[in-house]
Parts: sequence; C-alpha cells; structure tokens
Amino acid sequence: MNIEQFEYVSAIARTGSISIATEQLHVTQAGISKSLLNLEKELGIKLFNRSRLGCSPTRQGEIVIEKINDILAKIEEIKEESQRETSLLQGEVRFSVGPNFMEILSKSIVSFKKDYPNVRLEISSKNSEDIIQDLKEDRTDLGLIYLDNHEKKQIKDLEMKTIVESRMIVCVGKRSSLASKKVLTPQDVISHPFVNIDGNYSNWYMQNFITKHGPLNIIFTSNNIELLKRTIAEGNAVGFFIEFSMIRDPFILNGDLVAIPFVNHEPKTISLGWARKRNKHFSRAQKEFLNYLMKEYEKFSKDFLTGSVGRVSR
Repeated sequence: MNIEQFEYVSAIARTGSISIATEQLHVTQAGISKSLLNLEKELGIKLFNRSRLGCSPTRQGEIVIEKINDILAKIEEIKEESQRETSLLQGEVRFSVGPNFMEILSKSIVSFKKDYPNVRLEISSKNSEDIIQDLKEDRTDLGLIYLDNHEKKQIKDLEMKTIVESRMIVCVGKRSSLASKKVLTPQDVISHPFVNIDGNYSNWYMQNFITKHGPLNIIFTSNNIELLKRTIAEGNAVGFFIEFSMIRDPFILNGDLVAIPFVNHEPKTISLGWARKRNKHFSRAQKEFLNYLMKEYEKFSKDFLTGSVGRVSR
C-alpha cells in the first residue's frame, strides 16, 4: 500500500464517485480503479459498494477510510510544519461566496496575499446550494453561505458557523411613493412590480411571500445584482434584499436607492456564515485565510451593528 492509494480512497469516499475523484485528481479512471482493486486485495476487504449511483463505503471500509484520512492529515501537518515561516507557507485555498457578499472579500484578499504571497487563492461566486454541493464533492475548501432553509441531509457532513444574522429589507427608488416610509409591510408592497435575485433562498423567500400574501407582479429574476438595483433605482420596481449586504452599497450611499426595513412577515432575518467539509483536513493556509476573512467581517459588522440602513428622503 502507498500514499497515492490512500489519496484515491479518500477522494472516492469524499465525492462518492470514482469518476468525480478521477476528475479532481487528474488521473485516468482505469488507473484509479486498478489501484483501488489492488489495495482491497492487499487488505483482504472490500472498501466500497459500487452501483450506478456511485460508491459508498462498506462497514469495514468506513473504519479503514477514517484511519486513511487520519494518516493523510498527519502528512499534511508534517508538510505545513516545514513551512512555519509566514513567507514560506504554500498551498491553495478554494473559496466560494454568494454574489451578495463579494464586497468585503477584497480587503481580506489583499491583506492575506501580502502576508502569504506563496498561497494560491481561487475565489468563485455561486449560490449557497451550489457551494454546498461543491464542498461535499471537494470542489471548494470554504464557503460563505446562507445557513437557513437547508435540508438536514444536505448539510450533515458540513461544519458550519454563523457570522451574522441580518433582517430583510425592501429597496425602492428614491422617487418611489414608498421611499418616505419608515417600515414597509406586505400590504404596502404587494401592488408594486418586483424584481428578484435568482438564487435558491431568494426564490424560496419570494414563493413564501406569495403563498402567504397573494400573487406578485414579478418583472424578471436575475443573478445580475447590479441590473436588479439599477432597475429599482430607475423607479421601475422594488425588491427584497438583505440589510447586511446593502450597508456600503453605492446605490444606497448616493441616494439612488432607499432601503427600508420589512415587517409583518416571517422569517424576519437570515443567517450568514461559513461552511467546510467536516472530516476534511483543515490546512494551515485555509485556517489563516478564514482568520483574515473573519477579521474583516468583524470590522464590517461593527458598522452593521452600530449603524442603520441608509435612507434617503425625497
């Protein structure tokens, strides 16, 4: 047996698929299958049950895979121990984040790269459901996601931590008849045209609203947040947003958009946090990047907790 075989087994267990493991490790499917068979023959046990749906560990396989992951984690620790100097730390951090929360990343990235120039960062923007799937299939290391409204089976293998809870708001144009109101209720907004963020949580929230309060005139949905905000600013629609994501938004700061708290509808808040695969090695590079990200969030949260959403009177 050898380290390469252990890496193959760990990847198959993580992804539940030989083909996905092959893609991630950049090896041939025939090569990884042969290596797995040789290891099973040497151990005298079957590690995985194979079917059209993928690979799942056998009972004996679960015990062996846990020990294999422990060995691989120790090997990574040995490698990292040789890179104790900040400037020598190497590795890769694959980080995924929802489009509403890209703004605060820039300062974190600049600070981190200044201190750790040899660590490669790969940043992608996706919705929470896609990030969760990528975490489970080892396509990303860390994710910044909405923590609400996920099925338990989707997140059972993930470690998750709340960073902040934020209330929902309605954004309207500065010339809208709603712009002078201190709060908005479902009855206030139901007769207005809507635009909606095309994401799992946003779509669920909108459908939940419709179920409770009746149909809406939804002009369009899009994952292009700038397009949605511009449409609202031009007075053609209103839309639901998360207060936390709009504090420093240029449309709010220059007065083109007015952000108003939304009341008399549940849920009132949404939780934002980070997530990672629970049993996957948490490298020093990943831990350090998360520390830099959390420091920036702490600074950002002070504005959020001590200030209020910008409102512009007509």
